[in-house]
Amino acid sequence: MKNNIAILCGNKDTLCSLDEVQTITIWEQQAPAGWQKRKVFPFQIAPAASMDALRNQIRNLITMLDDCKIIAGLSITGLAYHVFDRMGFRIFEISSLQEDTFDKILADINQADNVSADAPVPTTPVALGDGVYHLDLIQLQEHFPDISSKKALQSFLHDTPFIRLNLLCSHLPLWLKTPEYTKELSIHTKKYGNGLMAAISKKTCIDIERN
Repeated sequence: MKNNIAILCGNKDTLCSLDEVQTITIWEQQAPAGWQKRKVFPFQIAPAASMDALRNQIRNLITMLDDCKIIAGLSITGLAYHVFDRMGFRIFEISSLQEDTFDKILADINQADNVSADAPVPTTPVALGDGVYHLDLIQLQEHFPDISSKKALQSFLHDTPFIRLNLLCSHLPLWLKTPEYTKELSIHTKKYGNGLMAAISKKTCIDIERN
């Protein structure tokens, strides 16, 4: 369920990676109280586990998460990441827990889900409102392999006023890493399913001066 998020915790409820986890905390969005701890239970990854043993440990963990299908921590990689992904989890790597962390995770999921799977595949970024746009480049290039990332994005980046573009991609296009674009754009990426979610925004005058 979207209103439940599992967080990987180490000593003293600090955020940690999967290989350091000692407890799992499931947070639930409850009106009107907001986010509340629903369940806390101990869990550790056995050291030097074989591939099969690790796979079984992750599957056991999934059974303990009940209906929760979102998991977040400092790092979730390798086989564990792929097991979660195959089981339909939304996987997030976060650097800290703030008051709005859970709301931001749900916002990312909702923005990606707003582009209906039944709708025609967009070939340019779709407006979500308030200057925010979204483009699923993975889906676009699966349906239209002749449309390059440059063709889909260059005109938008140069000509469209925007606050943020959420770009779902298998990897960040190399041309976005060239000085022509790094000088003008701020790009932050995080793992999202089997790909990356890149948050792209225009640099401010202060950012440009610092560079």
